[in-house]
Amino acid sequence: MRIICDENVRTGIFAILGQEGHDTVRVQDELELGFDDGDIVEYACETGRVVLTNDDDFLGMDHCGVLFLDEQRTPPREVLEAVELVELYYDTTEIHGGEIHVPDGWT
Repeated sequence: MRIICDENVRTGIFAILGQEGHDTVRVQDELELGFDDGDIVEYACETGRVVLTNDDDFLGMDHCGVLFLDEQRTPPREVLEAVELVELYYDTTEIHGGEIHVPDGWT
């Protein structure tokens, strides 16, 4: 699963996903801070990524998939485990347009 981390996702979460081999980029590296949510979704769709965020503005939008981080303070390892379980049970095409709350029972 290819992921773009919204600017509100802690660096520790981004780092552990990358360390464990996930194809992960950050909004601030690919676009810029303060970029419009709609433009982030457009970029994600163009590059085949799901958005990892805790910004509930993404919920209900037309998108290529959102992993919604329920709690910003969730330890990075728990987020990693949840993402890996989501990957195990869902193909990226199945996530398209869907919203999956993490960790929310995925760990």
